[in-house]
Amino acid sequence: VQNFFLKLAQYPPPWIIGGDFNCPLDTVMDRSSSAPVAQIQMAKAILTSVAECGLVDIWRHLHPTSREYSHYSHAHKSFSRIDLLLVSSSLTHQVKDCNFLPHYISDHSPVQIQLDAPEDFRGPYWWRLDPQLLTRGESMGEIKSAIQSLSSPPDMIWEAFKATIRGKIIALSSAHKKAFQQQMVGLEQELRGAETELYKNNSEENRHDLNVLSSSKAERALLRTRSRFYARGDKAGKLLAWQLRREEADRQIPSIK
Repeated sequence: VQNFFLKLAQYPPPWIIGGDFNCPLDTVMDRSSSAPVAQIQMAKAILTSVAECGLVDIWRHLHPTSREYSHYSHAHKSFSRIDLLLVSSSLTHQVKDCNFLPHYISDHSPVQIQLDAPEDFRGPYWWRLDPQLLTRGESMGEIKSAIQSLSSPPDMIWEAFKATIRGKIIALSSAHKKAFQQQMVGLEQELRGAETELYKNNSEENRHDLNVLSSSKAERALLRTRSRFYARGDKAGKLLAWQLRREEADRQIPSIK
């Protein structure tokens, strides 16, 4: 743990760190069991490093008196909050919300954070075709109908085609996204209700459906990422420029004796 935080100091803040830390930081508030236990050495090391790096356990910061857990131990028959999001204290005013979602892929509940990004951090929006639309028969049928109903003079056919099809695809994407989100929210609510009974009555069918939906969402994000990297090609980005500046600074000789 200490090695991780030492490596973290090599990168410029602010930082957002998330993961399974394998131990509750507060043995009273972050455990469902009332049996007293001593704080383990790893938790003490994490708390020390968190203080030294100016980090904040953002969920606890927003919910100082609440009890919510991210993992159920069948061996100990108790819940604990061991999945954390640590953020730099300079970012706490930008955090709008932080909460736990139902678990359906891992045996840990994912942690969600919402930040209010500054205006200068928000780049321009570039519309991209959702390739998953082309795999759905009903969407392809509506796109074909829109193409067949298109009638424009020959010298304007291409511009009219682009405007018509783009508007149709945006409408289809918006409707699909809305239905997708409604289905995700409904399944998550049902699963969260099942998790309140110590995971005994949870629905495996709901977990499977949520797994399929989340896999579809991840696939779309990967396609978008691949498209973005392909468009950039071998152009230097901000990360590469920052790394080159670091290497240049390391090679610099300030003085010769």
